[in-house]
Amino acid sequence: MSKKIISNIFNYATQEGAKDIVIEKLPKKISINYLFPNGEERTFGLPEKLEEELRATLRQILSLAPNDLTVKKYCKLKSKSACFNFYLTILPSHNGEKMIVNLAPKENKILRLKQLGLQSKAVKVLQAAIKHHSGLILISSPACQGKGTTLYSLLRELDTIGRSSYFLGDGLEYDLDNINCLINTKNNWNKVLNLDSDVIITEIAKEEDLNNTFMAATTGRLVLATINANSVWEVMLAVLKLKLPLKLKLDSLRLITNQRVVPLKRSHLKVAYQKANERQNIGLFELLSLSPEIKKFLLEEESNKTKENFWENLSRLAIKNGYEPLSYDKQKKTKNGLI
Repeated sequence: MSKKIISNIFNYATQEGAKDIVIEKLPKKISINYLFPNGEERTFGLPEKLEEELRATLRQILSLAPNDLTVKKYCKLKSKSACFNFYLTILPSHNGEKMIVNLAPKENKILRLKQLGLQSKAVKVLQAAIKHHSGLILISSPACQGKGTTLYSLLRELDTIGRSSYFLGDGLEYDLDNINCLINTKNNWNKVLNLDSDVIITEIAKEEDLNNTFMAATTGRLVLATINANSVWEVMLAVLKLKLPLKLKLDSLRLITNQRVVPLKRSHLKVAYQKANERQNIGLFELLSLSPEIKKFLLEEESNKTKENFWENLSRLAIKNGYEPLSYDKQKKTKNGLI
């Protein structure tokens, strides 16, 4: 079974507004059940001979070993025409196994920076960061907590600046006229670095990817990358562990962001009374800029990073230099009645 057929299964779900897909083997057929927010269900059957092929192809696309079971695994499925974000659960069932796909909702357009929920000071910090012609910006959050939305908001602004930009990954989720796309391979990294490129955008999934972003940033390019992390400090720990000279890393790293997505206060209203284009969620943000004081502390104390007071002292210094943790942003939005 081709990837195109599986993409069609997902395409139907997103176009019709389904929230879940349940794929289950039944006697003499495989059942594809679409579940909708209003409780409606639509079921389609495929011949039994396609069952094993469908499961095997889906496992191959998602890099899952045969017979692996999983619960709420965050996955991305990209095709030429779309990108699907979802959580996958695979459970044993009476006739074999049951695959449950919880589709992650996605904004239908690229939001402006000022629409994300950033405080006005943070918007200015990000806008200033992307105006630089070099340096590394790391955009982080846990899975499905908004880092991709923030990245595309930044790319929307970069797309109008007229720089030569390259995305290294499985493909852009939105069409951006001035950004070229290449698969994330060693050869393509070399190709982009040998080209007259100004901006490189990528996703960090492993240590090698993080290493590539730093090496690219040292060449006088602006690099933007997303990474899964629970806080700016988790990102900083990954940076410190990376086997590159500390000064090189600190000279390259310009900014780290982290965020969460939370419901807006109005989102408790019944769906029937909500406007189609009305935002239901807003971001909570923390931004860590590497001031000269922070860089000096890291250079002097990096060898003590395993000690408890290292992170406490670094956090206190960061707050003195303008850093505000996620809890601060949450307090502000609560006080303003947004959440």
